[in-house]
Amino acid sequence: MIEVGGDIYGWLPIKNGRWLFWIADATGHGASAALMTTLAKLLFHHGHAEHERPAAIMNAVNTDLRGIFRGRSFMSAMCVTLDPKTGEATVVGAGHPPLLITRFGRGSEAIASSTPPLGLMEQAKFTETVIELNPGDAFTLYTDGLFGATKNGRPRTTPTQLAGMINPFAASADALLESMLKAATPDTSESPPDDVAAIVVRRSD
Repeated sequence: MIEVGGDIYGWLPIKNGRWLFWIADATGHGASAALMTTLAKLLFHHGHAEHERPAAIMNAVNTDLRGIFRGRSFMSAMCVTLDPKTGEATVVGAGHPPLLITRFGRGSEAIASSTPPLGLMEQAKFTETVIELNPGDAFTLYTDGLFGATKNGRPRTTPTQLAGMINPFAASADALLESMLKAATPDTSESPPDDVAAIVVRRSD
């Protein structure tokens, strides 16, 4: 059996020693969604080669999707550019769940998407939000599979609840991600009702 899904993520080096981190969730399920995610990977790679600002990258992906599907298919997405030396990060979201920022030892905050999903609007306006990450701070990119109710009818998790599940004292990005996934998907005996994807990026120094 070949399992396919609609979530995809990646990271790429960009100019001036910075990195681009991105995640996307295509509409639908199965093969059609998987084809969209494959296309998304190509478009993000193409966009990062042509542009260095996250708003410009998202605009390029949006323009390409509109040109291909004419608004019939779309995807939510979030991307972050990070300067690992200074800790400056720039965030852009399009119809995607909020980016979660974990301040080491202090708690979490969220940055919501400011634009509809990619591929819907021909001339979307992408707004950048700049944040500063101190040593030990982290950000989490994820898809809405973490919100899904399980088969036993457990209520859907909200972004606020998910932020509260993150351990601000986690010793590493791996530990932070593991604790969040265990809290959000406690029923490990059953398959999740939707695709689940998450990335945690933590500033170490």
